[in-house]
Amino acid sequence: MTGPALERRPEISASSPDGAIWAVTTDGTDLRISFSYAAFGRYTDADLAHQLSRLGQAMWVAFQRSQDDLHERRLASFRTAPRPSAAPEPTPGQVAYTEALHEVVAVGTSPDGAIVVRTTGALYWTVEFPDGTLARLGEAAFVSQLTAAVQAMLADREKRIATLKAEFLDLGVPRRWTELLDQLRSQNRARDNRR
Repeated sequence: MTGPALERRPEISASSPDGAIWAVTTDGTDLRISFSYAAFGRYTDADLAHQLSRLGQAMWVAFQRSQDDLHERRLASFRTAPRPSAAPEPTPGQVAYTEALHEVVAVGTSPDGAIVVRTTGALYWTVEFPDGTLARLGEAAFVSQLTAAVQAMLADREKRIATLKAEFLDLGVPRRWTELLDQLRSQNRARDNRR
């Protein structure tokens, strides 16, 4: 298998529990969300928020499966010896990092401020918007605002993960930088608590 073939990310897709909403991406930055014909107009605000929250969870599971598959393909291309029977024991820093990763809360807001997408550990998603948003925006504008909110949430999550890596894993980050990151984290927690 060639290098580019190993790096090529497959398309990731999932649908809402009711099957009327689809999301497709290769890496999260090219997210495309679509509704089946006339489905958007049949939703209440609360029902759509619920379906989108569950769609976010389904996309995360699909993304994790895709990452595991990509990792296995990479390993298979470099294997020259049999795989060890047991994985190496994780270091205390790796264990603490994994636990903290499951608690990362990331938030993204649409440019108009109406749609808020929040995730905890990337598996638990909530999508919130005020009543009347669907009627006010219409399908195309809603999808645009939702996509921007999801992308903002993913960017927020990446920043928080970078902070965790610096804190728990020995990446050679200077101590002063980690202190500054701790200060930023405290400010973010205070901001999140106000929401």
